[in-house]
Amino acid sequence: MQNNIQQLREEFKGKVARLNDYLWGAGLKDPVTRIQQISFLFFLKMLEEQDTAMEKEEKFTGHKHKSIFAGKNEKFRWSHWREKTGQNLYKFVRDGVFPFIEDLHNGHVNIRQIFHGAKLLIPDEVTLKRTVEIIDTIEFSRLDTDIKGDLYESLLASIESAGELGQFLTPRHIIRAIIQMVNPKIGETIFDPACGSAGFLITAYERLKFKNSDPKNIEERDGRKIGYGDKLNKEQWKFLTEKTFHGYDVDPEMVRLALMNLILHGIEGAHVRRKDTIAGAEDEEDLRRFDIVLTNPPFAGKVDRERIKPTLPVKSNKTQILFLGYVINSLKPNGRAGIILPEGSLFGTNKDDKEIRRYMLENTKLEAVVSIPAGVFQPYAGVKTSFLVFKRKPSPKLDEKEQVWFFDMQGDGSSLSVAKKFGPQYKNDIPKLLELWSKDQAVAKPYSWFTKVGDIAENDYILSANTYNPYSGEEEVSHREPKEILGEIESGKKKLESALSEVKKLL
Repeated sequence: MQNNIQQLREEFKGKVARLNDYLWGAGLKDPVTRIQQISFLFFLKMLEEQDTAMEKEEKFTGHKHKSIFAGKNEKFRWSHWREKTGQNLYKFVRDGVFPFIEDLHNGHVNIRQIFHGAKLLIPDEVTLKRTVEIIDTIEFSRLDTDIKGDLYESLLASIESAGELGQFLTPRHIIRAIIQMVNPKIGETIFDPACGSAGFLITAYERLKFKNSDPKNIEERDGRKIGYGDKLNKEQWKFLTEKTFHGYDVDPEMVRLALMNLILHGIEGAHVRRKDTIAGAEDEEDLRRFDIVLTNPPFAGKVDRERIKPTLPVKSNKTQILFLGYVINSLKPNGRAGIILPEGSLFGTNKDDKEIRRYMLENTKLEAVVSIPAGVFQPYAGVKTSFLVFKRKPSPKLDEKEQVWFFDMQGDGSSLSVAKKFGPQYKNDIPKLLELWSKDQAVAKPYSWFTKVGDIAENDYILSANTYNPYSGEEEVSHREPKEILGEIESGKKKLESALSEVKKLL
């Protein structure tokens, strides 16, 4: 069974790689456009497979199913139009199939959203025909959601271009560490106000399934443990897949990728929409509160002060300051958050930086500041960052006796270089981080320490870990046994005496 699953995975992975390379060679150089076009065609085939499966299910269960391809819509089935060639195929897909899917009813809200305003950008008839032929050999119904989801993630991760695309390439092992520390639970709502391709939301989904699985059904995959959520009842599953996950992104193409990614992972009812989180007009959704917020907001952007949403606590042209304020305000009382921030915003001395740190310490219980080494985000960016874990206070108050737990991560198990590599030869402090956190934040020299909020407040609210590191300057030295050192001295002494003897003979 396991061999069959692995074979399916490798087979699908090979076909996706071929499609990616083929479309690149055909002129679609932009990676987001390639993924988007491949995904559109994936969904067109999967819709028919899903519809056929539901028709079969109707015969066994008696649950009435109204096919989206019934009557005059029969011509929009993948199996009907895939045989077309040349201009007939190209025009039919562009002018017929895409508008039909965009206007879909029958409960496929997120599918409609994916195809809203979608355009066929494959350059010519020959390329489209070959792409359809390759996708036609993939039986999506044979792939479970974990395989489809994993492979879509690998397609996203294959993007090697930096800059603006870095917004959705937060390393998954860092996301998993943050989620394990924030510890979401079934029945809680989870929100990412800068969701990119939905990495935080999907990883939280995987964590919730794992925590609610029978240990006998947990399997190891690509170095991580996967659970199927078999302990969840019907109502819990419905809440998990339809009401738990929420996200915004300012880029409509990112929203498409996020929705595709979520659906391929089995989350069909996620609430993700295109929205400028921090600027422009406010609406009722800006007043909504969530149990959990998880995010890696953009660092590089600037916002005109005139466009900043009026309810944000600190007005700044730095996006990370605005997002941090939005995250704090988006939490319910006692809600928890995990957020990645650039190091500069933790020790910056300008008014905006200091003001948002003060606001955070007054309105939240800051539980952890984890310093991440520069290079974790390579090859996309070399920026030095930290992530913060905090809980919203029911009412604002600066408690000087509270303590903040700092952890200094020196390595994440990777080479921390542009030529990104992982392996046991690289220092990895993440297991130590999670071990100490699970022990109620026990201090272990030189990894971690506590600092009082009062001391932080007196120091311009600076939250950079090295500012308070009591072990700064100390190094972990592996001392050898005295006998070993004496042996080396003795050996050196004998060699020196021998050399002096040779010199004397020469003289």
